[in-house]
Amino acid sequence: MASITDVAKKAGVSVKTVSRILSGQDNVADKTKDKVKRVMAELEYYPSAAAQSLRGQQKGIVCLIAEGLTTTPDAFEIVAGIQAECEKHNKLLMIGESGGNPKNFERLVTDFRQQRAQAIIYATMYHREVHIEQAFNKCPLILVNCFEAKLRHPTIVPNDKLGAFEITNTLLNTGHQRIAYLTLFNDMQATLLRVTGYKEAHQQHNLKADKQLIIEGVCHHPEDEFDQLPNIMENLFNMPSPPTAIMCGNDKMAMRVFMLVRRMGYSIPEDISIVGYDDYKMIATNLLPNLTTVSLPYYEMGKKAAELAINESVHEEVYQVSGSLIKRQSHSVK
Repeated sequence: MASITDVAKKAGVSVKTVSRILSGQDNVADKTKDKVKRVMAELEYYPSAAAQSLRGQQKGIVCLIAEGLTTTPDAFEIVAGIQAECEKHNKLLMIGESGGNPKNFERLVTDFRQQRAQAIIYATMYHREVHIEQAFNKCPLILVNCFEAKLRHPTIVPNDKLGAFEITNTLLNTGHQRIAYLTLFNDMQATLLRVTGYKEAHQQHNLKADKQLIIEGVCHHPEDEFDQLPNIMENLFNMPSPPTAIMCGNDKMAMRVFMLVRRMGYSIPEDISIVGYDDYKMIATNLLPNLTTVSLPYYEMGKKAAELAINESVHEEVYQVSGSLIKRQSHSVK
């Protein structure tokens, strides 16, 4: 790689003159500036961001440690939101993938600190608790889609309880009183919060949620996480008072439920209403009828994280970001 000495030698000026031009000082003739910039382009010379920071120039690097985001289509919206805010403020975004490995996380933190990062954002694929061992007193850490048991860093999470409340409330408002909820894994933070929202919506309508209608709809099958759904659906429809609506833990589950319901001879939404969660558009807008669902506010969460990083607003606070209820045709009045 070309050095500042190479640039000075080819341009016929001193290293100090090149340094003045790089730092934006005005006491250099325009002709000299133009010549030096042409030489820099010829030699493909780019000044070190870390070196510029050491000279007291404005920091401009935001770093993201991703856990599974770069390979997950829906969660990738977090990255898109961070990138959009960085571009808006002319900040460089550097991304490293940890794969959930603590050693990779530690290595990336060290690498990013050596790059003089303005802030480090840590974002996970799904809403969960994390354990951070490193101190972040100088270079702040911002958590996205994850949280620590003890609040130490700005934390941005989806408002899962509100999302489940709103979609349950919509079904209740349209006359459904027997609503099955096929959840994701019971130990997931999103499941705990969404079940709470589901129950609170029932309470608001002076109804008690039937525990028999709250069922874990996924399993740890190595090839098919929805392997138990056929049995679950058969049991639901064989109840003395079967559900008139089914809430699904995510849109992928809803797609499988669509197929099973039709195989059993029922129509959607005439016989049974089905709703999802995520607003994974490849599924939600291609199912017929289109799927009523709740969006995960990943893009907005990413933007909020970058905004905090860029503005250096690093208060120990939890920011809950709400998704949107998106009404389509898969649910109807009972």
